[in-house]
Amino acid sequence: MARILVIDDSASVLELAGQILGQAGHEVVTAESGKQGVSILASQPLDLVITDIYMPEEDGLEVIRNARRTCPGLRVLAMSVVTGKRGMLSVARALGAAGTLLKPFAAGDLLAAVDRCLEGSRGPGGRRTHD
Repeated sequence: MARILVIDDSASVLELAGQILGQAGHEVVTAESGKQGVSILASQPLDLVITDIYMPEEDGLEVIRNARRTCPGLRVLAMSVVTGKRGMLSVARALGAAGTLLKPFAAGDLLAAVDRCLEGSRGPGGRRTHD
């Protein structure tokens, strides 16, 4: 399965996402801020980053920009809690996010979004590509 970094300033979101992804067989690393997440993604091999858009210090758009710069092939799933802010999810896509997810999410929605992002990162022979 995949090694996934989840970045969110909400402890309950980190716990829920970690539980859902862990039960699905993924290895999960969490970060409580964009700044902490960027530090982790620069220092560890990852298959996917899931980031909230709105966070203090370094927001999800900055995380996406940093991921594109430091790990160009790394897939990013952007999420946001406010349905009226779909425009920011579109901006996340334009910056290179492989997918988007509205919060709150059901377990099935998170897993489906993760599967879509991971499928998009598979190289020849169905293997995920790494930088």
